[in-house]
Amino acid sequence: MKRVIKIESVNALKKDKLRVAAYARVSHTYLKNSLSNQVSYYNTIIQNNPEWELKGIYIDEAISGRNTNKRGEYQRLIKDCEKREIDIILTKSISRFGRNTIELLKTIRELKLLKVSVRFEKENIDTLTTDGELLLTLLSTLAEEESKSISDNIKWKVKKSFEQGIPYIKQDMYGYRFKNTKYEVERKEAKIIKQIYDWYIEGLSPTMISRKLNDIGETTRKGNKFSRAIIHNILSQETYTGKLILQKTYHDIEKGCSVINKGKRTMYIVENAQEAIITQEIFDRVQKEKSNRSLHNIKEKKSE
Repeated sequence: MKRVIKIESVNALKKDKLRVAAYARVSHTYLKNSLSNQVSYYNTIIQNNPEWELKGIYIDEAISGRNTNKRGEYQRLIKDCEKREIDIILTKSISRFGRNTIELLKTIRELKLLKVSVRFEKENIDTLTTDGELLLTLLSTLAEEESKSISDNIKWKVKKSFEQGIPYIKQDMYGYRFKNTKYEVERKEAKIIKQIYDWYIEGLSPTMISRKLNDIGETTRKGNKFSRAIIHNILSQETYTGKLILQKTYHDIEKGCSVINKGKRTMYIVENAQEAIITQEIFDRVQKEKSNRSLHNIKEKKSE
């Protein structure tokens, strides 16, 4: 009588693990703690699933979700998907993955063609399910509206601060430190600012002034050496006359960066906002001298 012994193939019994990645993003640096918690959470749930293999956690920190071009880790994640290195992407919510509906849906459809599942935990959506894209369309539209609402609220707060003569972002600057509700003079730096203006009126160039300061061991507020650009900026700061000019720049959504306000936004000038370091007369004299030197340089170049 025949006796047949069956030996199972090891490969046939072994099921390939799904390669899982997680994407986390926070839009502000003060949310770092939230980001740390997300990373820890995804590490735990992926490694505790015997059918999953951790392919990486991709993190974008202090970056808006509206523009994917500025999210380096997001771009790297998509490229790794295109290389067929990832099967599943886990992320906290639609708004964490992206706030621009058109871009978001385009990406999801491309990933769907690659058979990559994106799972949004908050909304309980898996994009590879039949109703996933329909739900995604509806919810991502809401996410974009939510983002617009938050943006409008921030704009309102900025406007109210400006109307009260208070800068929205209280940044220290050379010569001043922001304390309580206004800028207070930093005496040692104020003395150097006065010297810079005096030297310029005497005929020294910004390059020569920076060299003189570096030679005597003076440094900027952050401890760096002075440069021509820094001196030029100090000579252009009307803040040193006691004025505060608010909304000199604004964030351009289309360009994705701050641009100089050339009349597209309301500008606010606050007189006697802080103690003056130099007089308006000296400031105006320096601006006139700068203009004269610039005109002289142009004439010299034309004559060459």
